[in-house]
Amino acid sequence: MNGKASKTLIGAFVVGAVILIVAGLMVFGGGKFMKRTQEFVCFFEGSVKGLNMGAPVLLGGVKIGSVKSITVEYNQKILTFFVPVVIEIELDKIRLVKGKRIPIDEMLPRLIKKGLRAQLNMGSFITGQLIIELDYYPNTSVQLLGLSSEYPEIPTIPSTFQAIFETLKKLPLEETLRNLISAVQTFENILKSPEIPEILKSANLALADVRRLVNNVNDRVGPLAEDLDATVAEYKKIATNVNENVDPLMENVNDTVKDARILVKNLDEKVKSLATKIAEGLEASHEAMEQARKTLKLFQSRLGKDSPLLNQLENTLREFDEMARSIRSLADYLSRHPEALLRGKSPSLRR
Repeated sequence: MNGKASKTLIGAFVVGAVILIVAGLMVFGGGKFMKRTQEFVCFFEGSVKGLNMGAPVLLGGVKIGSVKSITVEYNQKILTFFVPVVIEIELDKIRLVKGKRIPIDEMLPRLIKKGLRAQLNMGSFITGQLIIELDYYPNTSVQLLGLSSEYPEIPTIPSTFQAIFETLKKLPLEETLRNLISAVQTFENILKSPEIPEILKSANLALADVRRLVNNVNDRVGPLAEDLDATVAEYKKIATNVNENVDPLMENVNDTVKDARILVKNLDEKVKSLATKIAEGLEASHEAMEQARKTLKLFQSRLGKDSPLLNQLENTLREFDEMARSIRSLADYLSRHPEALLRGKSPSLRR
């Protein structure tokens, strides 16, 4: 009985120990034994001080892995030290849009061609701890060292602080510092110059003159503003008077225009009537002239062409004919321009 009980107790103890070991691995191992991971290597330029084992690896601000190892390797051919940083990426945290897992090792060349780079950045300004960020930088060159055959390599770019440091190294800091010291010394010499008190005194006098000028301007602005107000008030009165007189004046102008239209209309009617009567009179005079010419021809046959009486009659008939033509021309003009009785004949027609 004791032998059987001991075997049962030992078996239970072994099973419990195995369960505790598995539970401990799952708790303290962070579930790594259940995760699908893949390792990559990165070679960073410059110092990696502040980058520790287990530092997070971010993609777009999301943690997708951590730093697995940091070592130092020496290349005998080129006599140079390299610091390979091995990172471990959790494949389950990177998926396609449809939910499928990405074979990142197969897609890595395409991602690198598109601009995938690793960069050191500050994770905490207080502790100075560094992190690794993966992102796309399509305008950067691909620098693969190819020193590791064990892990796929992800190209790197300098960190922001390293880029700033490299830029500062290219600046002529010593020359800039010398120029700054020279400028400070020059400014100090200017302040120690004996002319400074005189300059300050002149500035105070100029400031006093400016104050007096401002006071004089203020004294004159008041009366000037009053005169301006009075001028504006007078202008308002004039404008009011003009507005009051404009309406009666316009009524008188309208009445005058109406009377002028009536007068022109009456003149037009009378001129037309006068022109008609003149035309009738001219027609009668034309018939009388024809009869007079016939009579003159009769006298010529009896008295002769050299008779003084006949010559006088011919001159009289000629003058009468010219007078008739002038009257006819006047009648035609008045029929076309009845307003000439008011304005007179236009200068172009007087010639």
